[in-house]
Amino acid sequence: MVTLQRHRDVWQRKRVLREIYQNEFFDRLTRWRVPGPTLEIGGGPGYYKEEQPDIVSSDILPTRWLDLVADCQQIPFADASFANIVGLDVFHHIGDPLNFLCETQRVLRPGGRLVLVEPWITPFSYLVYRYMHQEDCFLSWQPGDTLGNDKDPFEANGAQPFLVFQRHWQRVEPSVPSLRVRQIERFSLFAYLLSFGFKPLNLLPAPFYPVVSSMERLSQPLWEPLAALRALIVVEKD
Repeated sequence: MVTLQRHRDVWQRKRVLREIYQNEFFDRLTRWRVPGPTLEIGGGPGYYKEEQPDIVSSDILPTRWLDLVADCQQIPFADASFANIVGLDVFHHIGDPLNFLCETQRVLRPGGRLVLVEPWITPFSYLVYRYMHQEDCFLSWQPGDTLGNDKDPFEANGAQPFLVFQRHWQRVEPSVPSLRVRQIERFSLFAYLLSFGFKPLNLLPAPFYPVVSSMERLSQPLWEPLAALRALIVVEKD
């Protein structure tokens, strides 16, 4: 709870951080949703809930700004309850990702989508996440591995989205035969790095963000395969 409140405080102070989240993260989550009720997992500080108040927003930790406390590995809703499940920077914190995908398969309606924005592994981003980030990042994960049911909610493996949805997807897919990876879009580099995220330091004044963002988009084909920090991941249920 202390960490979530600290993030909310930084969020209020850092205008450029709010703009990055809106233009690069929230817009992607919203654009790839299909019509119908949406469940947010790992809502944490509640930023996306403020942007999209109609969604049902949950987190494993109790807060005063979200709708319910729930473990996304045991989603407390009936089969086919939602058209979308969305998450921002949450999948790499899930202790048992295959169990979560089974719950996703159960709770989504046919044609429904799991839409995530997550850390992604490229040669450059691996160095960032492995050596310059407070969370763990290890490539040894195999289908069936878990971080344990009693892990701290903030414990994570930054490589988990890449390993599940790309490197090992052919081995994961038989466990969730109704789910298909529809889209993986790698993005994010200069702006987020210069903003230093939720750290106090910021090297990107908000008035300069549009210029840096435009340069990032124009040059993206050059750096995306080698340096992208994040990915949009869209999984669709048959």
